[in-house]
Amino acid sequence: MVIQHNIPATNAYRNLTSNRSGLSKNLEKLSSGFRINRAADDAAGLAISEAMRSKINGLDQATANANDAIGLIQTEEGALTETHSMLQRMTTLATQAANGTYNSTSRASIQKEMDELGNEIDRIANNTDYNGIKPLAEDSNKTTATGATNNNSKLNMTMQIGPTKGEVLDLKGQDMTLKGIFKDLDTVSAEGVTVSSTNGALTLASGDKSKDAIKTLISEKKLDKDQAGKDLTNAVRDAAIRAGKTVNASFSISVSPNGSVSVANAGSIFSDTKVQTALTDAYDALDGVQKSKEYPGSEHTDGKEYIQITSNSDDVDVTANANRVVKNIQSAIDHVSSYRAELGAKQNRLEHTINNLQVTSENTTAAESRIRDTDMAKEMAAYTKNNILSQAAQSMLAQANQSGQGVLSLLQ
Repeated sequence: MVIQHNIPATNAYRNLTSNRSGLSKNLEKLSSGFRINRAADDAAGLAISEAMRSKINGLDQATANANDAIGLIQTEEGALTETHSMLQRMTTLATQAANGTYNSTSRASIQKEMDELGNEIDRIANNTDYNGIKPLAEDSNKTTATGATNNNSKLNMTMQIGPTKGEVLDLKGQDMTLKGIFKDLDTVSAEGVTVSSTNGALTLASGDKSKDAIKTLISEKKLDKDQAGKDLTNAVRDAAIRAGKTVNASFSISVSPNGSVSVANAGSIFSDTKVQTALTDAYDALDGVQKSKEYPGSEHTDGKEYIQITSNSDDVDVTANANRVVKNIQSAIDHVSSYRAELGAKQNRLEHTINNLQVTSENTTAAESRIRDTDMAKEMAAYTKNNILSQAAQSMLAQANQSGQGVLSLLQ
């Protein structure tokens, strides 16, 4: 018998320490609810679950972002609902003004309401606000970093609708003031247009912007080139007849897909300035929008030049003015409808996006839970085992420590 080394006690103590360590880990997992509390518990599992947690956080925030985007869209859409209503009212007023039973005083009264409706359209557009963003305003959504106005660009709102780079939805702001609506629509202008003759064939020469605008309208199927040619031909033919000019039976005007306009067999009809004016007016109206002519060009630059039905001159046909305004407003209604349709499509997409994000977040959370969370039943069984083993080891350590007492009987 030896007393310097109590091997049974040492063995019992080692097992007791091991069991208490296991018991401590069991208590930690049961109290925290996590199977992995530190990298030592499962290094690979920790790395995978942390990556999943990052993705889950991104998915949840992307869901919130998408809901915010829907809020912005609904704010815009609500404002444009009233804009549409006012444009519809303007159509009614312009049609009313076109009736020959109204005198100048009556039309002036109608014009007052038209102007007030235009003012309200501007007010709504410039004051529709979502968290400091004014997506329908005239210039607040078109400034560079230095504060300079950049009318060639629109507010581009990029919505982050996913947890990774590139998962975005772009929504462009749109100037929905009266001036902005017609500015976007009036892309073909008679300004700078001249009628020239080359080898007896007349050609309508215009600036590249108007030519390119016609080309775009044709390519987007917003303008039929054959119908456009007929409209120009009829306008000129009617003006020539009123001017007492003889019109060649084969006279025609054609519009090509590249936006250019050519005239054939015109004879001498364009020697009359009124006929030239009829051609340029009809050309100006190809995009469906045309400024009223009853006022000097500088009198209205706020969009109201497109909704003027009254006239300061007795030579102006007020019925024609009113009909022009009806056509202008119809184009404006279509323009607002197009933007509202875009907003509606974006909202519907975002609603599906939110559903997908929520499902993905749910499934990723479940996967992360399977890796990181504690199986309480399993852990409780392990705790019970380690608790019993710990108590048994403690008891056996006490017994092992007592086994050396037998040596004392040999020393008596």
